[in-house]
Amino acid sequence: MGHPARRPVFVSLSAAIAALTAVLSAPVSPALAAPAPPPPVPYVVTIDPGHGGSPDDAHPEKLFDPGVRAANGLLEKDLTLDIARRVRGLLQAHGVQVVMTRDSDKFVDITPRIQAANHGRSNLFVSIHLNYFGEDPNVHGSLVLYPNAASEPFARAMSATLAQRLEPVGIRGSGIMLKDNLWTTAQMPAVTVEAAYLSNRTEADLLKQASTRDALAGAVLAGMQAQDPELTRRPAEIAAYQKAHPAHLAAAAAKPSTHGNPLLPWVPLAVAAALAYVLRRQLIPVLAMLIAIIGMALGRFKPDEPDRRTRSGVRRRRSRARIFGTP
Repeated sequence: MGHPARRPVFVSLSAAIAALTAVLSAPVSPALAAPAPPPPVPYVVTIDPGHGGSPDDAHPEKLFDPGVRAANGLLEKDLTLDIARRVRGLLQAHGVQVVMTRDSDKFVDITPRIQAANHGRSNLFVSIHLNYFGEDPNVHGSLVLYPNAASEPFARAMSATLAQRLEPVGIRGSGIMLKDNLWTTAQMPAVTVEAAYLSNRTEADLLKQASTRDALAGAVLAGMQAQDPELTRRPAEIAAYQKAHPAHLAAAAAKPSTHGNPLLPWVPLAVAAALAYVLRRQLIPVLAMLIAIIGMALGRFKPDEPDRRTRSGVRRRRSRARIFGTP
C-alpha cells in the first residue's frame, strides 16, 4: 500500500474522509432551535347517552333498552342521545376531547360504558338520562345521582348549576342522590344527570323544544366547568401551544430533511477518488479536492432554510327493564 512512511498520513486522511462523509450524510433538521416542549395533555370527557336499541323481530335475542316513554310520545333513548350530541358539540368547541359511549340507537351494557371512560383516561364522566315517576305525575325537576363520596362534590356542582340554568326554562333543581350500585368503578368524578321527568307533562312538553335541549346541554357543560376549571384552562393552553408551534413546523421537525445538502450523492465518488489518489501517492491533489468539497459544502449547506417543496407538501397533506330507579 505504498511507502510505509506515508501510511499514517493515509490513515489520517481516510479518517478525515470518513468524518466528512458522516457529516454530509447526516439528516438535516429544518430548524436549529431547541426542540419544543411537549404539548399539554388533552382534556377528555366521556358522555354517556342512557339506554338505546330497538327490538328486532329477525333477531329476538338482541338486547334493547328504550328507557321510558312520555305521554306525548317522546322516548328517553332518543332524548338522551340528542342531548349528549349537543353537549359533545359544546365541549368540542371548547377544545375538549369527547368519548361517546354510544352515538347511534344501539344497546350498550353498563360495564362497557364506564370501561370506555376509564380506558379513555377521561377527566370527567357524565351519564344523561330522563326521570320517570308514574305514581305522581306532579314530581318534577332535575336530579343528579352519584356513586360514592369521591363524586359527591361533582354532583353538588352539577346540581347547583342545573338549578340555576334550567329554572328560567321551567325545570327546577331536585338536588342530589347517592346511587352506590352504579359507576362505582369510575376512575374519575362521575355523575348521572336525570335532566327532567318524562312523567311530568309540563317537562315532557318542554323537552319537545330544541331550545330546551340546548339549555340542558349548556347547563351540563357549565356544571362540568364548575366542577373542574381545568376543563377551560387546559384547552386554552393547548390552543396557545399550537399557535406558538405551528403544525407544519412540528411535521417538518418530526421528519428530518436532507435538503440543503446537494453534495450527498457525490460523497461516495469523492471518497473512492480520494482513496485512489492516496494509493497512487498523490496526496496534494487529494488535499485540494477535500478543500474544494468542504468549501462547496460550507457555501451550499443551509439548514436554516426550510424546503419550499416540503412546506407546500405539508399544505397539501392538510388539504326492557329500566336501569335506574326513581327517588
